[in-house]
Amino acid sequence: MKEQKNTFNRTPMLLAMMIIATGQVGVSIYLPSLPLISDSLAVDQTQVQMLVTLFLVGFGVSQLFYGPMSDAIGRRPIFIFGQGVYLVGTVICLLFSDSFAALEFGRLLQGLGAGSASVLGRSVLRDSYDGAQLTKALSYMSVTASVMPIISPVFGGWIAFHLSWEAVFAFVLIYLCGIFVLGWFILPETLPYSKQRFDASKVVSNYWLLVRNPQVIGSASYNWFSYLAALVSLSIFPFLLQKQLGLTAADYGTVMLIPSAGLMMGSVSLNILNRFFSTHQLLAIAITIMAFAGGWLLFTEMTIFNLIWALTWLTIAQGISFPLSISLLLEPHKTQAGSVSALSGSVQMCLSGLFGGFLVENWVTSQTSLGYFYLCICAAMGAVLLSGRKSRQLVTETA
Repeated sequence: MKEQKNTFNRTPMLLAMMIIATGQVGVSIYLPSLPLISDSLAVDQTQVQMLVTLFLVGFGVSQLFYGPMSDAIGRRPIFIFGQGVYLVGTVICLLFSDSFAALEFGRLLQGLGAGSASVLGRSVLRDSYDGAQLTKALSYMSVTASVMPIISPVFGGWIAFHLSWEAVFAFVLIYLCGIFVLGWFILPETLPYSKQRFDASKVVSNYWLLVRNPQVIGSASYNWFSYLAALVSLSIFPFLLQKQLGLTAADYGTVMLIPSAGLMMGSVSLNILNRFFSTHQLLAIAITIMAFAGGWLLFTEMTIFNLIWALTWLTIAQGISFPLSISLLLEPHKTQAGSVSALSGSVQMCLSGLFGGFLVENWVTSQTSLGYFYLCICAAMGAVLLSGRKSRQLVTETA
């Protein structure tokens, strides 16, 4: 299903965007409802954060299974199975919403099913495009992958405020049913080679090799760090803006439209700047923008404007760095796109779910601490960028 060099068929890209959107919706559409769930079920902020953590851990761990399975038996069967599990988890959350334990179990199942979406979205693009077209397709997909965690709370906030937080699960169920039916009828098999027998021992060995590959870890880490920054922000924003600054869930959803525009700006800017700067120069620009956002939080008082302004700059940087990171990651791996995507996505979600939850509970609880956290993220990404640059220089000198 590879496209001709001089043409760009948007169909695989649109299919990939459709698939990946299902996973991203589950990450953040419930965030505005967390304070409401906390009050309704009489659980504290630390406990209710488990609804985010369990989803992300299930999302991350399951990708280690979905990736190699999709490389072996194809993309379409994994889509059907994964989305089916996602639907079952959503039904449990909806039917037993009066039980916090049932919500936790349902969210875990949602995550276990949603893991298929992240793997398949990237793999379908890797199956279908090469070179500059792959980067272009990923830049468009980054709008979906990055905008959905921002714009989902907009709808989640409106639904929770005007109907109830339980209605958010009903909306997701309807949405998933629509995507499942659509995918059943129009998603083709994009695997670019013959199907194979699934060999678990070979999968474990392959993952071990990928974990030890500096190119894989270095390329993926940009996305791990930036996603962690965004998720921590989105986890504490409902409490800062609703509990401390007095916004309703609907108001919260409305103001979150602004950062989503930042993601669009970043993605559009990338397509323009890509003509004039190298990949690593663009990553340096993204890191600088994130540092500006962190500095803004540190040196201004806590207001709605200052919080949203800083998050918007963070999302602009994400719109630039996300497609670059994925392109660097996948380009050398034509026959292992699913496994590489799975490993990257698994680490990303588990890191965000476990470490992000720890940060929200123990450190990042205010505008100031969020600013320091952004600067720490920038330092980590900068270290990876400098390390990669030194490695390339060493290879060049040796050659």
